Amino acid sequence: MSLRVNWSNFRISKISARPARPTKTIGFTVSRTHIFPALILILVLASASGCTRRRATAKAAPASAPTLKVSKPAPKPAAKAPAEQPAPDETAKSGQPAVPSLPQFTEVFPPGTPAGPSIRIGLTTAAAELRISCAGDYYLWEKGSEANTQTLQGEVQLRVEQQVEASFNLFRIQVGSFARQELAEEMGKELESRFSVTVRIRKNPATGTHQVRIGEFSSRDEARNLLTTLKDAGFKDAFVVQETVSEGGGGLVVAVRGSQNLYCSSQTGFVFAPASPDKPLTLNGRPYRGVFEVVMNPSWRMTVINQLGIEEYLLGVVPAEISPTQYPEFAALAAQAIAARTYALKNMGRFKSEGYDLSADTRTQVYDGIAAETPATNEAVLKTFGLAIYYRDKLIDAMYTSTCGGRTEDFANVFDAPPVPYLQSVFCAVEGNQENNGNVLEGKHALERILVTDEGRVANRNLELALVLGIVENNPKLSLDFLEGTIQPAEAARWMRNAVKIAQPTRPLEHAVPQEAQTRAGFLHYAATSFFGADEIQRTISPSDAVYYLDNLRDGHEVPEFARPALAYLMQRGLWQPYSDNTVRPKDPMRRLDAIFLLLQWVESAKPEILRRGTFVSLTGFASEENPDPTLSIKWGNRTQEFPLSRQPYLYRLDAGRYTPVDSLKIIGNEKIAFHVNSGGIIDFLEVELNPTGASSDRYSPVATWDVTLSRSAVAEKLRSLSGDIGELRDLRPARIGNSGRVVQIEVIGSKKSVVLNGYRVRNALGLRDTLFTLTRQHNPDGSVASFRFHGRGWGHGVGLCQVGAYGMARAGRSYEEILKTYYQGVEIRRAY
Repeated sequence: MSLRVNWSNFRISKISARPARPTKTIGFTVSRTHIFPALILILVLASASGCTRRRATAKAAPASAPTLKVSKPAPKPAAKAPAEQPAPDETAKSGQPAVPSLPQFTEVFPPGTPAGPSIRIGLTTAAAELRISCAGDYYLWEKGSEANTQTLQGEVQLRVEQQVEASFNLFRIQVGSFARQELAEEMGKELESRFSVTVRIRKNPATGTHQVRIGEFSSRDEARNLLTTLKDAGFKDAFVVQETVSEGGGGLVVAVRGSQNLYCSSQTGFVFAPASPDKPLTLNGRPYRGVFEVVMNPSWRMTVINQLGIEEYLLGVVPAEISPTQYPEFAALAAQAIAARTYALKNMGRFKSEGYDLSADTRTQVYDGIAAETPATNEAVLKTFGLAIYYRDKLIDAMYTSTCGGRTEDFANVFDAPPVPYLQSVFCAVEGNQENNGNVLEGKHALERILVTDEGRVANRNLELALVLGIVENNPKLSLDFLEGTIQPAEAARWMRNAVKIAQPTRPLEHAVPQEAQTRAGFLHYAATSFFGADEIQRTISPSDAVYYLDNLRDGHEVPEFARPALAYLMQRGLWQPYSDNTVRPKDPMRRLDAIFLLLQWVESAKPEILRRGTFVSLTGFASEENPDPTLSIKWGNRTQEFPLSRQPYLYRLDAGRYTPVDSLKIIGNEKIAFHVNSGGIIDFLEVELNPTGASSDRYSPVATWDVTLSRSAVAEKLRSLSGDIGELRDLRPARIGNSGRVVQIEVIGSKKSVVLNGYRVRNALGLRDTLFTLTRQHNPDGSVASFRFHGRGWGHGVGLCQVGAYGMARAGRSYEEILKTYYQGVEIRRAY
């Protein structure tokens, strides 16, 4: 049974069942200054119907604790938040829950605007203690009481406590006491026959005797009348005794304590409501709109239910489900608001047996109350007020996932259930990607061809960055012939000083470099000594270390004694490598190219912040010759900053650790970049790493790709409850792949037998982010599997709306309707109320 409230005349009428979907029968036509006081009165009356209250005290109750007085509140005028889902039930009902509907009382919505149908959210279901408070007055009444209402201030504490049994005193007459029970029973029968009184045989626990007592009197004087009759009848030893009798009870109760000796307890629970919408209730310090209902559940813990309008509920859901700071596009937030509203309406009453509609956690939708609200998400809720998603005139089960990995998956494949027509696999990308337009970078280079170091590595990037940093001079001699030539002692000394000054400005500069610095061994020795310090090398490398490293080289014995510690130090720290033929060639001339490459490498190892790092957001003004100051927007963490960009920066593309000089580069957003800002604040050197997930709209997710390695024993333990007794785990093998590339079935191979399991259940058991992964193995020396490496994409079940993908589509100019109709096929969006 539920209550429908007609706010225009405050009439309460009963309805027998919840409507198939939300209706417009709640007429919120009264101004906010009248609605809120009426709400309090209606909830008091509704909670009081047909119930009585058991009065009891708790063990820890103060002796002077007052009883709640019956008083009508004096309301003040109103002032101006990826989850696993069950299979959608196409025939499920949705609409208003079986509770009184609440009006709007918040500044987010215009005065007189309703907050949608009422919804009950289970904030917690396992509280032994909790705190409720309010910055202003608020009301408390017992759930189901005779409208006993208390006006409170400050904080109250609630606990589950053991109720003390209620008792009272009565008086009886003891007629005799016998050692044998049968003698006491014979006297009892005689007394009952002669005097028509209640007889009680009581065993004295101290003496073991059986006492015969008769009658029940509320006072000693009443008992004396019968006593006189008994004595006249010959029972001269009879006398009056007092007994304490229990009324029963003694169970657990919800107890409330507050200031001024406030104490009350109840087995049915309590309702709390704020006197003014400006001053919301708080639960354990966290504020929430609406009212609280606190009841004791079958686990002897407290369940706290927050009752409020759906639109108010969404204000705390949307920012909890998608970060408005990280993903600030309005269309993405609006799409999330509509999906969350649809989900709430479709799943209304999911926890009806526990007294509420939805949980506040990932079992349904995360709801964090007022503390989570932001202006951006509030706007998204307000501007999509009442909108929901329908398929063939029925609310859809608006499932959503954090990051789909480039393509969503069919509902049927993930949950081993019948297909759902609107939850099909779709690409998470904008067709004819508009994001490409205008985002073309153009660069320059000082070197006309690719140069390679003696170690076989492309040298251009280090050479040009050394030029930008000032390690080498901007000299016309920076040509191929110059770089291929042998370094001179004066050049070596100058470049070393420049490098040390950048990386370690406090280190004293070394003396002039001798002639032997022109050889490979000599340069490595003097450069390492200048850069890292002779003391550091001596502390780190012992003579036996030098022998260990250099004797493993074909010509290590040819390295001069003075240079051996420095070369061993560089090898140990990975700062220099011998030739690919395992030689040093210590007496060969040191090319300028190799010297510059090494110095730059050492500068970056000592001072990695020499290049700033972030992700590409946007590029403006670069395509227009009329704009002298193109700007690059770069994000790191939650901060986005704009930098002036040189029209011809040194430009490189990074591919798996290899830097390629390029003249132009097309970027679409969220590419990782590293850049140098010159003394004028302008970016003059830029490296770009293309998205590993390609052009998919969810590339902005921090978990677009991931890697997890689990030992075979860990996998066996985690899958034991799913696989049963298969013996020793031998291997895992993807058995069926879905349309998105997800592993929808996986074979678990054991020594006794093999079983095929649902991929999503395996994902949950193993703690993986998604089922969109490739599987590789590391083996033991005997050939058995040692561990499994899961290289994956995405986060969540991969069905329905991709939250980060929605942000990517919004950045590409798609509306919230276009976004929703991409992920939910064949649907329509219309008002539910």
